Amino acid sequence: MRSRTFANETNGHQNSKNIYIILFTLLFGDVASISLKFTSNSMDNEWELYKKSYNKVYKDDNEELLRRVIWEDNVRFIEHHNMAADRGEHSYWLGINHFADMSEKEVTRKMKGYKMSHHVIKDASLYLPPNNVQVPDEVDWRQKGYVTPVKDQGQCGSCWSFSSTGALEGQHFRKTGQLVSLSEQNLVDCTFKYGNGGCNGGFVFRAYQYVKDNNGIDTESSYPYEAR
Repeated sequence: MRSRTFANETNGHQNSKNIYIILFTLLFGDVASISLKFTSNSMDNEWELYKKSYNKVYKDDNEELLRRVIWEDNVRFIEHHNMAADRGEHSYWLGINHFADMSEKEVTRKMKGYKMSHHVIKDASLYLPPNNVQVPDEVDWRQKGYVTPVKDQGQCGSCWSFSSTGALEGQHFRKTGQLVSLSEQNLVDCTFKYGNGGCNGGFVFRAYQYVKDNNGIDTESSYPYEAR
């Protein structure tokens, strides 16, 4: 675990260092010369394929250069990590996705909208596990039908809404035997008065309070996600 943490921190530090250098040199140099210094020609075809695969369009050459450098850093990090995973040093492998041209700080700022709360629900009950139940070492709820397919929150800090619907979907399946995908957008749009911030983060317990007060939540099919 320590080696993985160190690798992530090292990659993030180097990534940030390169970004600062590029932003500074863009003020005093031309894009072509800077590109030769910070990017690898051997990755040109991969870069074009990446942009095409994920419909990436940048506002100008400067932004594309910045994204290219971040992408190359992330590709190298992924390759090094996966080689270590092949040697048994990690239990998982990494891959390219639409976040690969974003820095770690950007992903954190845009995607991690969950807010920790110290709010205490006074009338809540405390769960006490029964002594006569043998608890298994692990449970894969996907295999038991409790989990909907993977969803994508897009560039919106609404992870709290996905946490909320995921738990509700599982409990609904437990009670009815029917797995129904529920609407994150319903929570993003309708819980502002409860103190949530839409794409700027929110609290799971406030989402639950809205569902309780609203006597339910819309389905994904009736209220599709828009990431805004």
